[in-house]
Amino acid sequence: MRARRLAGSLEAVVVGAGAAGLSAARALAAAGARVRVLEARERIGGRVLTLHPPDARLPIELGAEFVHGAAEQVVRVAREAGLVLLEVGSHRREATANALRPLEGFWERLDRVMRRLDAEREPERSFAEFLAMQPGGPRLARERALARQFVTGFHAADVRRIGERALADGGSPGDDPQEQRMRRVLAGYDGVTRALATDLGDAIRLGHVVRRISWAPGGVRVACTSPSGAPLDPVRARCVIVTLPVGVLQAAPPRTGAVVFDPEPSGVRAALATLASGSVTRVTLRFDEPFWEDDATVARRAGGPLPQLSFVHGRGDEFPIWWTTHPAHEPLLVGWTGGPTAARLSPLRDALTERALAALSRNFGPSAARLRRRLRGAWHHDWEHDPFARGAYSYALVGGHDAARRLARPVRGTLFFAGEATDTAGSTGTVHGAIASGERAAKQVLGALG
Repeated sequence: MRARRLAGSLEAVVVGAGAAGLSAARALAAAGARVRVLEARERIGGRVLTLHPPDARLPIELGAEFVHGAAEQVVRVAREAGLVLLEVGSHRREATANALRPLEGFWERLDRVMRRLDAEREPERSFAEFLAMQPGGPRLARERALARQFVTGFHAADVRRIGERALADGGSPGDDPQEQRMRRVLAGYDGVTRALATDLGDAIRLGHVVRRISWAPGGVRVACTSPSGAPLDPVRARCVIVTLPVGVLQAAPPRTGAVVFDPEPSGVRAALATLASGSVTRVTLRFDEPFWEDDATVARRAGGPLPQLSFVHGRGDEFPIWWTTHPAHEPLLVGWTGGPTAARLSPLRDALTERALAALSRNFGPSAARLRRRLRGAWHHDWEHDPFARGAYSYALVGGHDAARRLARPVRGTLFFAGEATDTAGSTGTVHGAIASGERAAKQVLGALG
């Protein structure tokens, strides 16, 4: 479909240059529409944030890292751009007080609990309330602990708030081996967002903080400032695609990044009220060598060295999940905390490395002092207090199972919403869900343009 050209004006303005915004703009531009992308930051990518230290052989991911499941949208873009996707190893260990024992059949054990969720349950309940009923009885006690850790970590959620119905409908990969796959972009996830932006050229305007979207059916006026607050020329278009994260859309002025809609679109605020922005704190640590392969303490706890180690499911609330770069051989470890504990950790900033080393010692065995001596670098990004993210990614609260569908609905053929929170295929919280939502919004815009 070719867009109907409105003489001398933009057909669409896209707010946000993350994966959703870039994919929407790319699809519109490919259809011949005049489009402009407004991004508050001085970079594209949104919650994809990749560093390329000159002395590191692998990139450092501070945002999105894994390609989850089939992820057809990411795979398609990666292939077009010649990017290599590397299959993540599946060697998992579970840390106890004095051992690192094999964790076999992780996905199968998780599914024994998650498949008991009810996608149609009325009245809906939280995941914590579901677990309190002890589904599966005493024999699944350890599996329920794994499920709690998974929902807190993978969904970055508070188990007391996340709804059962949304988790039942795509909250875990089930018994599908294709959906259990995990890959990473070998050269860095930013290669995917750069590929999405390849043909957009000067349509992308960085350093444009959107403050107000004034609209009437058939026209929008977007008021912006620079990051320092200086007014910029307003942007007018036939319609707007808003791809801002849930945490930003929920923010109220005068908070940085908050956007005023004039008038407030009917139903959007109510849908946003049934979503939450999850919290994640991750620290990437680089050592002189992969100590889990040569440290005697680790070997005693694990019954030998761990050259194929992929994931460790640990103890404690702080950094209970660790992963390596296997099968790539690099001395990198990522410590991960999701949910309420992550929100408490985020403000610590400089103290995070020490907290991470303490958790690493608790789960792997070597003392924090010994690990510190081998440490060569540490990286972290505070997404919780990043004004243009305000959290990691979305999850549906009790009563919010249909929020994505409600947000994906066009408003008077003029306001359109995209972003991972609006994906209706069960892929919220993922890059491929964000890309799919951008492509869906572009189709809706083209339909509105006739």
